[in-house]
Amino acid sequence: MQLPVLRSISHSQTAVTTFGGYNATESCAEGEFAHQKNLSARCWPALAPRLPRRLLTSLEKPHGLYAKNGLIWVDGETLYYNGAAVGTVADSDKTFCGIGSRVLIWPDKLMLDTADSTLKPLGAVWQATGQVRFAPARPDGTEYTVAFTGPETPESPANGDYWLDTSGESDVLRVYSAAGESWAAVSAPYVRIASPGIGQQFVLYDTVTISGISNAVLGNCADDLNADCVVWGRGDDYLLVTGLVQKAAVQQPEQGEIRVERRIPDLDFLTECDNRVWGVAKNGHEILACKLGDPTNWYSYMGTAADSYAVSVGSDGAFTGAATCMGYVLLFKQSLMHRVYGSKPENFQVVTVPCPGVKDGCAGSLANVDSTLYYWSDQGVMACDGGLPEPVGKALGSTPAGAAAAGGGNGLYYLALQRADGRHLFCLDTARRLWHRQDDIAARWFAQNGADTLFLTEDGQLWVAGSETAAALGGEEEAAFDWLAETGDLELRTMNHKFVTRLQLRLTMQAGAAVRLAVQYDSDGVWRPAGTLTAAARRDAVIPLLPRRCNHLRLRIIGRGQVTVHALARVFAKGSEL
Repeated sequence: MQLPVLRSISHSQTAVTTFGGYNATESCAEGEFAHQKNLSARCWPALAPRLPRRLLTSLEKPHGLYAKNGLIWVDGETLYYNGAAVGTVADSDKTFCGIGSRVLIWPDKLMLDTADSTLKPLGAVWQATGQVRFAPARPDGTEYTVAFTGPETPESPANGDYWLDTSGESDVLRVYSAAGESWAAVSAPYVRIASPGIGQQFVLYDTVTISGISNAVLGNCADDLNADCVVWGRGDDYLLVTGLVQKAAVQQPEQGEIRVERRIPDLDFLTECDNRVWGVAKNGHEILACKLGDPTNWYSYMGTAADSYAVSVGSDGAFTGAATCMGYVLLFKQSLMHRVYGSKPENFQVVTVPCPGVKDGCAGSLANVDSTLYYWSDQGVMACDGGLPEPVGKALGSTPAGAAAAGGGNGLYYLALQRADGRHLFCLDTARRLWHRQDDIAARWFAQNGADTLFLTEDGQLWVAGSETAAALGGEEEAAFDWLAETGDLELRTMNHKFVTRLQLRLTMQAGAAVRLAVQYDSDGVWRPAGTLTAAARRDAVIPLLPRRCNHLRLRIIGRGQVTVHALARVFAKGSEL
């Protein structure tokens, strides 16, 4: 009698040795993870937890963080530089912008010079409290007297005499040269404005706005002086500006309140490019740039390449952010960006580029990493390297964000989102375009200090993101933390059913680390324990898992301490069509 022949079930194996990071979409592929906590790409292609962070200090009322030759932060009304209090500011959130060794602080309109830790206002105002004297003056500031006034050429003038020629449509000041026996027009007549302390707050070539000069004192000359004027000379008690007065005159306080101001515009977003600070007001339509190398002057128009710059744009909507990328100034609205070309005011031009712009309220998500600008838009994370922005955040899912902040460097872009499903801190490895989720820490402000990324939370904790160099900044290293990696659905879509007979996880564990596994079958919502492993010393291990037969399953790897996951293998058997 012939015995029946039993055919053995064929088995095969697949293994993932290159892990793809976080993917919260329906297309989560093998080797990617639908949910993560505290993971990173630092050991790619293996999977590993992030390095421990370091807590530098805690603030009571945080308002901002910046790095420029050191760390700057605001706690309540106190500005700190490298841990030392350097001045008082308003009790409000800050916008920072660096230019050279200086850091601008908005909306306070203050400037911190990191070279000597001095804090001073960008603008300046002088208000007359006593009499103010006006007199014609030479370029060196010395006064002179106009010897002749009228339409007729004076007779018997002396060398150096001045004549106010009123024969034409406008008056012309002329000076006599005995050597040439001729009258030469003075191309730039000056007025000396003198009063105690008037020049103390201003410097040479400042552009100041003068107001309050009475026509009763200077006649029509007052209209020319009640304007934006360049300071061509100064002393503590006088200013020299261009203008034409016939004779010295004095204005008393009761004749008008004279005011001299170096104005600073109200701006919401700032960026530095080519030694100029550029800015826009959120609800405005004007793009402004300061004088070359001088953030204290925003209305200087002397006809040189160093002039300030201003232009109005007609695009709809409010501005949402400003940044510099690849040598260009980029000024964003939600559905477009304005890109500024040129090297000086006479050839500056603004080009409007329709594209997904910065989402309103997410200006803090703008960050340059390795010559690419990243930001949060209505379509998720965008990357701009000088051309059109392209989406790079599909893996984060489609849940919109109410607020976003970001920072980073050395190939890592950290993004903190506040979404309907909670808070998230993500990290993008920009070279590999791999996302990893860290945790739900409420990071609000970021700064890049050399090789280290720092962030300040809403509750005032100043952290250094985990890195090989973080220890050099001091602070306290955080305790061992939990981490988690949850796969997407592990299934085999074939005409004949296949089923997983074994899962194998290969990993390396450092001393004190622990790992436990959990599995969920057919999306039933129940996570079943599937094994644990601890390490008293460094060890390599393979953890086997024997799942039950199912259509699909998900695996959770939950750990504590430093573990490197090298491979995830599946052994499966071929079934019938049933």
